[in-house]
Amino acid sequence: MLLAIDLLGIDQKDLEWYQMMTRTVIVFVMAMLFIRFSGMRTFGTSSAFDVVVSITLGGMLGRCIMGHYPFFASLSAAAFLMVLHRLISFVSARSPFIRRITEGEGVLLYKNGQMLANRLRRYDITDKELQAAIHKESIDHFDEVKSIWLEPDGTISVIKKKE
Repeated sequence: MLLAIDLLGIDQKDLEWYQMMTRTVIVFVMAMLFIRFSGMRTFGTSSAFDVVVSITLGGMLGRCIMGHYPFFASLSAAAFLMVLHRLISFVSARSPFIRRITEGEGVLLYKNGQMLANRLRRYDITDKELQAAIHKESIDHFDEVKSIWLEPDGTISVIKKKE
């Protein structure tokens, strides 16, 4: 146990290089376990909820490595964050109200040949961005488009008219 404490630098204010390396390995393994537990949804999408969890987890795990905060307390807080994320994800999957809070909703930007200018201004989207979005879908003209949506993750989706 004495060797483990020395390798982690539990009671030290300033860590040695080998203690930071040891902590890095432990935090890396724990981060992999946390991600596997919380699910790929956390890092596979970019809803506001998932971005906040990602940033917060990174900050917590960084503190574990650098030694400015207690190692096990920081690691435990990161584990608690993953459990909380799982719980909120579980509730979100079953509650439209909570889902709207955590994930947001898509915003209609274009429909039936009309750009919805007030929504474009509100979300700081230019007509050039809409043009680029339709080009990504191999569409030349807006007359081939049924609707365009700003998705909760910030992407722009184009729905083609049926032929």
